[in-house]
This record gives sequence, structure tokens and C-alpha cells, in this order.
Amino acid sequence: MELDELKAGWAELDRRLDRIEAAVVVSGPRRGVKSELRALVAWQLIQLIAGLMLAVAAGSFWVDHRAQPSLLVTGVLLHLYGVAMIVAAVRNLVLVARVDEDSPVLTLQARIADLRAWRIREGRWFGVVGCFMWVAMVIWAFGLLGVDVVAANPAFVGLQLITAVVCLGVFIVVSRLDGKPEGSAVRRAQERLDEIERFRLG
Repeated sequence: MELDELKAGWAELDRRLDRIEAAVVVSGPRRGVKSELRALVAWQLIQLIAGLMLAVAAGSFWVDHRAQPSLLVTGVLLHLYGVAMIVAAVRNLVLVARVDEDSPVLTLQARIADLRAWRIREGRWFGVVGCFMWVAMVIWAFGLLGVDVVAANPAFVGLQLITAVVCLGVFIVVSRLDGKPEGSAVRRAQERLDEIERFRLG
């Protein structure tokens, strides 16, 4: 075999290897990005159902207690919280649906970045509001038993609010220390994308 023929053979072999590597990038780890988000989708469906149930139950509660201001306000707050759960779950599901593994890597990275940013904002909002919302849940529970605990025992409710403020302080500290504010599912998807990028850059 002549030297020129040998060089041409090596060049053709290199081109074939490049095509194989490109195919691995497309069909290999990239295909796992969306599967990493399945747990998030499952949780959002649960949150969606829970939000619907809370919105309906709280809506019925404040309608039935329109004459009692404290119970009316409690019911409205819980109703709005249920609606917020629904909106947040739908927003998450839409952002996950936009993650298309067949799109260019840069587009995929932008989609994951959008989802990550939303998850962080959502987590902070629900964390802060949740510290106080459980007080509303306590008042609601007493209300379902026929007791207006705000009127009957305001000191008890005041103590719960103080506890809620302490809870808020703990949440702020924990959230600052949390290395995965976007959640483990989004973190794993981001890590999979990072693997793709490292592989692509060689």
C-alpha cells in the first residue's frame, strides 16, 4: 500500500470517529436530561392536585364564614395559597415541557437555566409564606371544629405568630446554606448538561 493511500485511509477513519462521537453526544447523555426531571413532574402533579383541593376547601370555608372576619380572612389566605400552588405547579410543568432534548445544546442550557431560576424564586416564596401559612392552617382547623380561636384565645394565636417569625429566621439561614436551592431534579439535569458540554469540548 502506498503512503498516500495509507494517509487517506487514516483521514477517512478520523472522519468516521468524529461522526460516531457526534452521534454519542446526541443519543447518549443528552437523552438523559429530561428523564432527570421526571421526579419533579410527579411532584408538581401532586402539588397541582393538593392545590386544587385546598383552593376548593378553603373557598368553601370562607364563603361559609363571611360573618366572622378572622375566619373569613383565614379562608381567603388559604384559598389564595391553594391558587398559588396551582399556578406554581403549572408553571413548572410548562418549563419542563419546554426542555427539548433534540434542540441545540445552547437552547437546552437556556431552558434548564430558566427552570432553575424559577425553582429558586418559587422555593423562596413558598418558604417565606409557608412559615406563616401554617398558622392559618391551625386557625382553619379550629374553625372546622366550630371554634374561632382568634376570638377565643388570641394569646395562643399570637404565640403561633411568634413561632412563625422564628421559623422564618431558620428558613433564611437554611436557605443561605442550601447548596441546591433549585431542587435535586433540576440539579441532576444541569449536571447532565455539564457532562455533555465537557464531552463536546473534549
